[in-house]
Amino acid sequence: MNGLALGVVVVGGAAGGGVAPAVALFVPQAALTAWFVRLLARQSRAAPRPEATTTPAEVVLCLKGRDPQLEEVFVALAAQQHHHWRLRVIVDSTSDPAWEVAREATARLEREGRASWHTCTIEPLAGRPAAGSLKCASLRQALLTLDPATRVAALVDADAVVHDRWLVTLVDACLEEGVGAVSGNRWYEPEESSVAGTVRAVWNGGAIVQMAAFGIPWGGSLAIRREAMEATGWCDLITSTLCEDTALAGPLARAGWRYRFLPALFAVDTDDADALRPLTRWIARQLLTARLHHPRWPLVAVHGLGTSLALMLALVVALLTWRAGRGDLTGGVLTAVVAYEAASIGLLLSIALAVHRVLIADGRPLRPLSLTRVAWLGACVPLTQCVYAVATLRALTARTVEWRGVVYEIVWGRDANARAARRAAVRITP
Repeated sequence: MNGLALGVVVVGGAAGGGVAPAVALFVPQAALTAWFVRLLARQSRAAPRPEATTTPAEVVLCLKGRDPQLEEVFVALAAQQHHHWRLRVIVDSTSDPAWEVAREATARLEREGRASWHTCTIEPLAGRPAAGSLKCASLRQALLTLDPATRVAALVDADAVVHDRWLVTLVDACLEEGVGAVSGNRWYEPEESSVAGTVRAVWNGGAIVQMAAFGIPWGGSLAIRREAMEATGWCDLITSTLCEDTALAGPLARAGWRYRFLPALFAVDTDDADALRPLTRWIARQLLTARLHHPRWPLVAVHGLGTSLALMLALVVALLTWRAGRGDLTGGVLTAVVAYEAASIGLLLSIALAVHRVLIADGRPLRPLSLTRVAWLGACVPLTQCVYAVATLRALTARTVEWRGVVYEIVWGRDANARAARRAAVRITP
């Protein structure tokens, strides 16, 4: 057999290998998506609308910098239907731009008689921590000084505009037997539909399925029962962590408490992302929190890298078969790649339709998923896969991470309280 013939045989055999990994990755994606769509439909049908109670609760909002939707966040919090709750706002410093926004917004809402909270306190972070992130330090400052009567502590992000039954739903679900914490997730509906904003929305559409399946809480809309907080030692744990949410899942399970994902707690974000480079860094930081603090990180990493590598391999095989004169194999590989991308778009659309049904049923207006929007989302899927792969690589190799202008160094040590041999901590770089 001459060299050219041998090359054709080798490349032809590789053609199947180029397609097989993509198929192997698609099957679990399809299964997870089907499970997620059924979960949303089942919970939406089964869950009764909780009634407002007098269960004492506190909402903690940590601020650093002025988020575009910050005023809307305060308006949404003021409209909560829960009867007995306190608002705790911890700002990085009195010179931070968010300080005046928080003071003016809360004062205006109270003056107009629109504030539903029982009391509202706004205070600066007492001091920069020796270890851990500024957000975790802010949370500890609030959580360690909860009112003695408080039974549920709820966390909300500065870009999470929640609906008026958000706190009622959190408190009701958090007090179910055996449940220690509940959270929702974010859903991006960028008004301008920029490239970066659409890539973020596409990536997030897949991320929420993983988070629901792997039990990864989202701190932007999270509540924890006080007994569970004390049993897990969560406040002590986040002394050295980068984030609070992914660091909760393991201790919660070890203490015998359950975590629940609630579709009714979706928070809609309509802001656009600025550009792909900062967006890639942002996605990498989201992934890094799973790498540092969540036991299912290997599955997340395999998905993030595997999809793009499989497609890249298929395209390389297509090039090699074309150069070897095997147009039939080239066409087969390219057809498989197109079919994979089309199927991925179909999965994304099914996720979007399921989430839209939940949000619309809850009375939250959304732009319709027109053919133009669906086509644009689909066109951004391949780019999203590339950004996802780059972000996963950054998360895998990161030794430092920048968050809101602060650079943190990642430090690894031993964890005597878990099966994992290593435990991640962060500290502010000098």
